[in-house]
Amino acid sequence: RNNRQYERTRLFFEFRKQRPLKFTGVPDPKVAENWLRQIEKMLDTMGITEAADRIALAVFELDDEADLWWELIKNTRDVASLSWNQFGELFLNKYFPNTVRRERVKEFQNLEQGNMTVTQYAAKFEELARYATRYVANDEEKARMLEWVLDLTIRGRVLLQRLPSYAEVLETALESEREVNDARKAWNKRKGSQASICRHPIF
Repeated sequence: RNNRQYERTRLFFEFRKQRPLKFTGVPDPKVAENWLRQIEKMLDTMGITEAADRIALAVFELDDEADLWWELIKNTRDVASLSWNQFGELFLNKYFPNTVRRERVKEFQNLEQGNMTVTQYAAKFEELARYATRYVANDEEKARMLEWVLDLTIRGRVLLQRLPSYAEVLETALESEREVNDARKAWNKRKGSQASICRHPIF
């Protein structure tokens, strides 16, 4: 138990060094969303994966009305068994109005890669996925959903591999994107050199 306490204290000091933002419960969905995203990014950067640790560090940054909200949550449910995603969902349910959430779900359903790179697209996908948990209830559903809305050329290569996890789908999509771009560059270079031969015939 002492080791656990020591570890928690160490994590706390490391986390505080990152200067996390406080959230006071202001009724502005953008502020709430940004706070959650910043906290998540810091926890990911620090490599903190344990849900209980992630939640403990995050809720320390809740102040005023938001702190009272968390006290109420603790009194009404078993927070020890909460996953990080469930914490995010509870938080957004409280500080993100339903109308805006519905718009995000619609945006998620209509999301396509289009002109975005895989990295840009994955960031948008993950940002919107948290509002559409009924479509991506677990990691495998998230992986399938990501596959189906990738650019056609990349999707073909990813689908062939039948990858089980979201992380593997994303990694393979990034590799495929690099290969497709390299092939495109090589093709354009070859086309360019052929065009210059045609413009400057040897004979």
